[in-house]
Amino acid sequence: MAGFSASRGHRDPDWPLFAQGGPGDRAKPNAWQVIVLNDLSGADGRCRGATDDEVFGVLGQWSAAGSWLEGRKLAVVRELIRRRPDPRDAAPPPGSGVAAESGLPWSWDERLAREVSLRLGMSVPAARRLIWTAWALEARLPGIGKALDEGRLDAGQVRVIVQETDVLADPDLLAAAEQIILAGLAKCRTWAGLLRLVQRAVVMVDPDGTRKRREQEERENARVKFWREAAGTCALMGAGLPTDEALMAHARVEQRAQAYRAAGVKRPIEILRVAAYLDLLNGVSTADRVARFRAEDQASAENQAPAGREAPPAAGDGDLGRGADGGASDGRSGENGAADGSVGSGSPGCPGGGAGGPGPDGGPWDEPPDGPQSPCAGCGYDDCRCGDPADGNPGDGDPRDGDRDSGRASTGGAGDGGRGGPGGESAAGPGPGVASEVNLTLRHLDIPFLTAAGRARRPGEARSLGVLDPALARRLAEAAARHPGSTFCVTIVDADGHAVGHGCARPRRRRGPGKSRKKRGPPPASAFTFTPRDDPGPPGGFGSWLLTLPGRTGEYVVDVHPVPAGECGHQYQSPGHDPGHVLRHLVTVRDGTCGFPTCSRPARDCDFEHARPYEQGGITCGCNGWACSRSCHQLKQSEGWDVTEVKPGYHQWTTPSGRTYTQEPWTYAA
Repeated sequence: MAGFSASRGHRDPDWPLFAQGGPGDRAKPNAWQVIVLNDLSGADGRCRGATDDEVFGVLGQWSAAGSWLEGRKLAVVRELIRRRPDPRDAAPPPGSGVAAESGLPWSWDERLAREVSLRLGMSVPAARRLIWTAWALEARLPGIGKALDEGRLDAGQVRVIVQETDVLADPDLLAAAEQIILAGLAKCRTWAGLLRLVQRAVVMVDPDGTRKRREQEERENARVKFWREAAGTCALMGAGLPTDEALMAHARVEQRAQAYRAAGVKRPIEILRVAAYLDLLNGVSTADRVARFRAEDQASAENQAPAGREAPPAAGDGDLGRGADGGASDGRSGENGAADGSVGSGSPGCPGGGAGGPGPDGGPWDEPPDGPQSPCAGCGYDDCRCGDPADGNPGDGDPRDGDRDSGRASTGGAGDGGRGGPGGESAAGPGPGVASEVNLTLRHLDIPFLTAAGRARRPGEARSLGVLDPALARRLAEAAARHPGSTFCVTIVDADGHAVGHGCARPRRRRGPGKSRKKRGPPPASAFTFTPRDDPGPPGGFGSWLLTLPGRTGEYVVDVHPVPAGECGHQYQSPGHDPGHVLRHLVTVRDGTCGFPTCSRPARDCDFEHARPYEQGGITCGCNGWACSRSCHQLKQSEGWDVTEVKPGYHQWTTPSGRTYTQEPWTYAA
């Protein structure tokens, strides 16, 4: 067994080498050291026969070995840089910060990042950063590269140093900063300490440049970022902010949070700061937020009161975000699905999609969902493109133009902007309308139909946000249904989650004498239903269906067209070079993103690319067409690269090194 002598099971004599101060504890990592560590640790890492001191010694050496391995990987990346130089630039320009004796090319072929991204399974921007780091550790910061090889720095710390020193272009200033960093490494025990050391070094060697870079960042690169967190919550961050104004804004948030506390709201201070931050952005007054907190506390107290006993007034120490029904509370509750403080959906005509799912595999779903209707979520988030003009439904049953929006099995736009109960009060009690005048959109929501109908608990997905838990997905689907600006499509998928059928919903028009019709139309539908029509639908497709949406009157016709996958019937082949609206849209639905394996550009923003060029006899059809971004299209046409369509939706790329990588169609959550 590892760590023991093979003869009698005695403790391995190499263990004392890794006690504190021992040769193994101080050794620089190398290939032989990794072999010894692996032998002593064992395959399960149990370190049999070792003392605690020796185990800690091995732990430190494994960490150093990891740094050494990262350094070896970056060295191989540098060799690829040497093999892929950019012939346009023979020497570094003055002031580039590159040591003349580095021996590395000043620049490299941009296409190298594509090959690295394919081999390592990372995005192209991440591959670019990796190549830059590898290059910088020899051309700009050789001392930092050596520290990585010796295990004094790990891969993450090196990336921080490279990033923070990128701003230094003068080789002398860069060398001076590197010396300061290397001299202070021994005293850095934390990431925060290392970051302070690096930042101080940069400012010390170039104070004027630091000021100029800060001012330029404030003018040109300030931005607001929004993303999904692991828990399903969201984060909103401003970057590149002017320091004085950011300090003022932070003080204002703190001032508002303390005002909530002074009003008697009993919440953790961080929760109060979050509420203050959002309220200041959304224009919510202190009085409105305090009233909302009190309404939540009252509802919580009523739920917790024993049967037959009247609940006392709430003191306000309940959890924020927990409503009267035990679910997420944002002022919404009650039977009528109203949303106190809900936000309206995307502006009219904003592109969207529809409640999609696995398709009609179990007969019509025309019964209302079990239990009470979910409250209207009334909120969504802009993915920066919802300002595009919408194409709308053409009214002839054809899917919409994919140039604007793929319309994949999704619900677009969210919220009904309504309020719960009479007079704008929710069941949880009177509450203010939080940000009720703001329109927000989720351009793309992919929601399994059974989840939207309340018959399953499958997760949804927002293309601009991430995965949505089933309860939130259903609430957003219902909110979108209640908003007139939302549009819906239905996508049918196969066992692998790939689209095989797709149709866009259009209002059903009933024909008849205008005078004989009643002035008052049918009541709004109470649930999502999907039932077959007595109509064969598009040739080769999946029939014609009727879709109802909760909160909307009337029915919607969905003619499900076949998505070009597997055997292609050429139903939508175009005689010319450019695809028709239907073909373009169906290819967009099928591919989801660009056909390059590590490119994440949405298919709706890509070009329609011919697998076999049109000029060489290739047809304009789904079996010979795919979504390709402009930069990937240029890559395909460059020397050494080749793309073949193995079958519709499957694109095999061959790199200059001869390796092949295949991109499959988009996989839907359903």
